[in-house]
Amino acid sequence: MPRISDRAGVLQESAIRKLDITVRQQRDVDFFRINIGQPDVATPAPMLDAIASWRPDVIAYGPASGSLECRAAGARYHSAWCPQLTAEHVAITTGGSEALLFAFTAMCDPGDEILVPEPYYTNYNGFATVAGATVRSIRTRLEDGFALPSNAELDAAFTDKTRALVFSNPCNPTGAVYARAEVERVIRWCIARGIWVVADEVYRRIWFESPPTSALELPWAAEHVVVIDSMSKTWSACGLRLGMLISRNMALMEKVERLGQARLGPQLLAQHAAMAALALPESYYESVRATWRARVAVMSDALAALPDVQSHRPEGAFYTMARLPVDSSEAFARFLVTDFRSSGQSVVVAPGGGFYADPASGQDEIRLAAVLKPAKLRRAVEILGEALAAYPGRTG
Repeated sequence: MPRISDRAGVLQESAIRKLDITVRQQRDVDFFRINIGQPDVATPAPMLDAIASWRPDVIAYGPASGSLECRAAGARYHSAWCPQLTAEHVAITTGGSEALLFAFTAMCDPGDEILVPEPYYTNYNGFATVAGATVRSIRTRLEDGFALPSNAELDAAFTDKTRALVFSNPCNPTGAVYARAEVERVIRWCIARGIWVVADEVYRRIWFESPPTSALELPWAAEHVVVIDSMSKTWSACGLRLGMLISRNMALMEKVERLGQARLGPQLLAQHAAMAALALPESYYESVRATWRARVAVMSDALAALPDVQSHRPEGAFYTMARLPVDSSEAFARFLVTDFRSSGQSVVVAPGGGFYADPASGQDEIRLAAVLKPAKLRRAVEILGEALAAYPGRTG
């Protein structure tokens, strides 16, 4: 039997998608899928029009870091937070996922460590593993709104192998939005220790009270900061698979260009659609926030009505982590899929363990995504409550 690599052997299974095969095997059930961040909001018409009008004579290779036109469009869009940006500061990638993988690969050697506040987006661990690095997690807690770790907690996690700190703002999976003072504090801590900051700002446009501070806004941090963005969530175009890596550290950007050369270029059709999206007026983003504000409020209010359930009311993005009175959130999630039915309906949720370095830390938590219309969200949470009452492993 040929040998499988140790690196592949330790890849973490996706907490978000791990039940997909089981879900597909079920019959005669209508699932409310709130386990995955796939919006049901319509993709903006200008993007669809751009796709329909794209008719090149030849579907050719594009430049490794994206077309100059798309990079310039990305720079113009992000100049709202950093007027100094130009096309050379933007690399177009195959989704925000590849942007993260490129960042970790350019920053880390095998055996290096990346600090990550947890709970965290599951795939940070996977990308770090592929890059040969290790995630070193720092616990945040529902009780204090999943606030960023203190300097003392960061100091305790720091080692001579630490090369970067990654965090998302607004946060997936918690919905937390970090105040400017906190973002500045953490970035100053990183600069003092000579490490990189990877700011995942995929949900930057989705906030409800106060806008998040972009790491691009801090000119004194330019050499240390990499920002990740994606055309997925804000524009409801997850399948476009187009992202951006943004940095004013030109030494890093040169290495990102080489990584891009190794995989050739990102899809030109996707870049054509992205340019249409990046030219949308500010009113579009106001409507996006209104949509998600209403949905998140419905989900949060419904969860608050369930006995013995605790959850963080999101300040941004469209996720929340909820603590349930169960012995195992993974067993409960599977119970929802395979055993529980309410008038032919059930719910798919993401078990909390997959958002932690040690799955036991999230054994009584789930992540929920407010990606359905309000009436469906209410029904989904109602079913969740019914299932909790019927679950054999209930602890409350």
